Amino acid sequence: MFKSNHPIYADLSSDLRDVQVDWNVAVLRSFEYPLNVSAVAVEPITGLLAVGTATGTIHIFGGPSVETRLLIPEPGKVKFLQFSSSTFQIVCLDERSQLHIFDLSPIGRPRLAASAKFDNANSLTLSPSHSHAFIATESGEIRTYDLQCLRRSEYRMPNLWQLYEEKTMANRMEKPNIASRIPVDTAIHPRDLNLLFVAYSGGVILSDLTQRNTLRAYEFVLPAGAPGGPGYGHPDIMTHRRPDVTAIAIHPAGHFFAVGYSDGCIAFWAIEDEDQPLLVRTLDDTDVNVMNMEELEKPRDAPPPDREPIYKLAWSSFSDSSDPRGGHTALTTLGGLLMTNDEPTGLNVHWLPPFNPTEPPAPAVNPGLHPFMRSAMQASLVPLSDLFYETPGIPQDFFLMPRSNPHFAGHFDPNAILISIEVAGGARVLEAFQFPPPAFLASSTTVAAEVEESQSVVDDLASTLRAMTVDNDPHSLRLPLPLSFPGTGISGAHLCTLEREAHDILVSDKTDPFGFPLKGGVAWSDDSKAREMRLAKFQKPRILITQHRNLASAVQFHDASAQLLIVSDTTPIENHFPQPLPSLTIDLKALLTDAAAVKRTSPSFHQQAEVQSVYLATQALECAVQLASGEVIVFRLKSDERPMSHTETVDEELVHLGHIFTPENSRFAPYFLLTTGKPVSACAISDIGFLAVAYSEALVVVDMRGPRVIFRYGRDKKRHSLIHSHDFGITCLTWSVTTLENDPQLRVRLIVGHSSGTSEILTLVRQEDSTWKVDPETKRAEAVASPLPGGTFIVDPKVGAPVVATREQLSQSFHPAPPDTHRILVTAGAKGARCLADVTGSRISRVEWGSKVGTVQTVQIVEKMGSHSLVAFTDAHEVLAFSLPQLEHLGTMQLPVRDASMVTVDTTGDWMACTLNRESGVVEHASYGTLFDFRRAYTPPDIEFKKPVVPAQPQPAALGPASLLSSWFRFGQSMTGDQLDILLGGPDRPIPKPALAPAPAPAPSASSPSTASSIAQSAAGVQSSLYARLQSAVGERGQMLGDLEDRFNSLEEGSRSMVAQAKRLAATQGTKSWFGL
Repeated sequence: MFKSNHPIYADLSSDLRDVQVDWNVAVLRSFEYPLNVSAVAVEPITGLLAVGTATGTIHIFGGPSVETRLLIPEPGKVKFLQFSSSTFQIVCLDERSQLHIFDLSPIGRPRLAASAKFDNANSLTLSPSHSHAFIATESGEIRTYDLQCLRRSEYRMPNLWQLYEEKTMANRMEKPNIASRIPVDTAIHPRDLNLLFVAYSGGVILSDLTQRNTLRAYEFVLPAGAPGGPGYGHPDIMTHRRPDVTAIAIHPAGHFFAVGYSDGCIAFWAIEDEDQPLLVRTLDDTDVNVMNMEELEKPRDAPPPDREPIYKLAWSSFSDSSDPRGGHTALTTLGGLLMTNDEPTGLNVHWLPPFNPTEPPAPAVNPGLHPFMRSAMQASLVPLSDLFYETPGIPQDFFLMPRSNPHFAGHFDPNAILISIEVAGGARVLEAFQFPPPAFLASSTTVAAEVEESQSVVDDLASTLRAMTVDNDPHSLRLPLPLSFPGTGISGAHLCTLEREAHDILVSDKTDPFGFPLKGGVAWSDDSKAREMRLAKFQKPRILITQHRNLASAVQFHDASAQLLIVSDTTPIENHFPQPLPSLTIDLKALLTDAAAVKRTSPSFHQQAEVQSVYLATQALECAVQLASGEVIVFRLKSDERPMSHTETVDEELVHLGHIFTPENSRFAPYFLLTTGKPVSACAISDIGFLAVAYSEALVVVDMRGPRVIFRYGRDKKRHSLIHSHDFGITCLTWSVTTLENDPQLRVRLIVGHSSGTSEILTLVRQEDSTWKVDPETKRAEAVASPLPGGTFIVDPKVGAPVVATREQLSQSFHPAPPDTHRILVTAGAKGARCLADVTGSRISRVEWGSKVGTVQTVQIVEKMGSHSLVAFTDAHEVLAFSLPQLEHLGTMQLPVRDASMVTVDTTGDWMACTLNRESGVVEHASYGTLFDFRRAYTPPDIEFKKPVVPAQPQPAALGPASLLSSWFRFGQSMTGDQLDILLGGPDRPIPKPALAPAPAPAPSASSPSTASSIAQSAAGVQSSLYARLQSAVGERGQMLGDLEDRFNSLEEGSRSMVAQAKRLAATQGTKSWFGL
């Protein structure tokens, strides 16, 4: 009926028409970002980190691509998590008091070796020197579990504090509190495996495991008038108080220890003196167990604020001394802060002097701790320096990462600290920092530094400013991405394909000076995908760009290229996937305090400083960061040129940022800021130096060579408009070099998509002085209503590829275009899509999405083997595919994801789907997939963990110099780990099976034919496996019998208790009747 004026176009989707054959939607990799961390464990010998969550998942991280997830049998909170270095296991105690042991030796992933049930477990304690776990139960009993034999051990310890209270009942002023008998924690003496500290709510017991008795009992009583933790003015200050024990930490020398209490006090006790603590202090005061009459009598208007309990203590030593007693120590404290609104949140660290006393000048007159040694201990408790690790949220726990030694409760020579923080939405995430703080090391080691004279004023200023930015505060460390992303508040991610040259520039610097020290395990690629691996080198390089709420790491870049996974058959994977590129991280914090930026921006620039979108010019490698407040900041890679001084711009919308200094290891530098005080509705950056930003009612075009504004429009500005006012607002901007229907010359064009359905085409013209301006004459095209962001494309009808504004296209625009040069405008909106001939010509095709498909979220033109198709992703997790240029519906495919909040797709058909947590708004799950899963090698690797070689157990250190024979422990001889296993395991402990050597790394099946020896090995393996299963069954039977014995014993005790109560009741009734009551 209607005659078409445009030529007949070739089918650009010829090889994509069969949805069942040509398409294959699949998830290549899934990423979990835990937002509910509940437990952490470190293995310093090999360098592993494990994280337990509130949902019963255990994540293990190590070296390159070493990541694996474990699930406990019944979903529930992981309360305690520890590595058992001696048995090569990871041990978990969940909220149901179920103990789960995972074997780390199998290649592929760890397996669940055994589980055991305990009654109301309160703590879990392991040692790298033996294979037994101590479990403190709420009844006060200490149970043991044999990790090597995978069974409960016969050794158990009664409630020692209850026995102590019963023994001292006659000397007590008040009736014992039942709650004081609940155990809080257990701690193994760092230099004597035979000694075990048991911290009960009422006090601390030092027990001898061999003799099964109590050596010392440390009970803290605040006398009347002493301020304690609450301070003077507390209503109960004139009474004797017994604060509950909440934490314990032992000095690495092993002669004294610290105990935290519920009132915020820390008491330091000498092991040989249970009568009087060495020192009692809070975080900001000392001797709080001594009354000061002047302070007590001072009038006060209001009682002092409450103080937090001491939640956790860790006492660290370092390899900075040859003295066997050690050198400087660091006491890390969680809790103890005043509970006021203006009090910051974080951790305190005290840097303490070494405990290296000389020999006493005279022998002690009385038995016990020598006064000279007592004074030396007290002197070693006076901090040399303090530091506060301030956190963005309330800290819940902390964990130290030793360099290589697992002894001393995992606190020896740490080089990093992990802090569990509660953030918005109730999420619990991890942040890592340097440890000890550099300020502590600087105070103990003086380093002379000479500053060279600057050759110019600019160089001198630059060096001065850099020196001012360097401080001794601990630097944050980059955790593995699944842990780092929740900590920095990841809010979005998208993939970006690059040409090889641009990709090489971005990944040229992979140094990571602040990476978290993990190196454990190796990852082996799947041998069945060896052929696909070889094809991965032909794929386009990709970059993953993520945006974060933490302004110090607001935009991050990661290499997501398939080439990272290419390895030989005998070589483990050498890269993480994706591979972080920390030198490209964009820090926005410096901008918020820059005087020039503050002067020219609105208050919302600071109040709403959150990244909303990120745009990367994939050839020029310039990056535009759009903030929620409406500002757009342009960054570009640093050059060798000297930094610019601050210069004022003619354009009121622009603020130069070239004067802002960035760290040496940061490659992106701020260039300029564009602000109009309005929210951004669309943004587009080109590879040829132009930036366009729309504000719904306004449009600004910037030539970034200046930078300078070459076009502006806004209703509030009384200026001539090239834009038709009735076409606003603007929802899509696209840069291209294209011809038009009545303009056959290639020119730089900006396609402005309006919500009304009209597309406005602005043409940029280069003038004689090499500057650019916008041609006053504009063109119009009838496109689609409410065009989607990124939903407008200029397509070459010969090849089907989108034509963008690149340097090559700009160069061609300076020459006459061939006569057969044509372009197609493809626009997609909320309700459908259209194709127009020669951009402003007649309509080629049109399609409506329909109401049944849901809401279209994003569109893209994807390419496979030279064929192109328009794909639309909906909120129903469906993918609609259409041919080009006729927009025929090729088919609908289901996206294999659930609850995806946002989906982005690149030109190759690879997509990234992110799921946001509803409470926090942070991404908690991401899926990396493709529309064309053909010969793609992204299967998770097989993980192999290397068994650690545990160093020798530290031996007891003399209290004084080695010549002082009387300064050794008087409690008895220490024992080895094997001796302790024999003691705890009991006489019927089965002989532990020797550990089987781990299987060799997987090898290609083509190069390993079956032989007689391999068959024999297989048969032996089956026999060994059968024997292991039988042994396991016998062990489980013994464990069940043990459970039954425990239940019968409990029933017997209950029966006796009932009989005793009945006798007491009968006696009471008899007495009442005798006296006539």
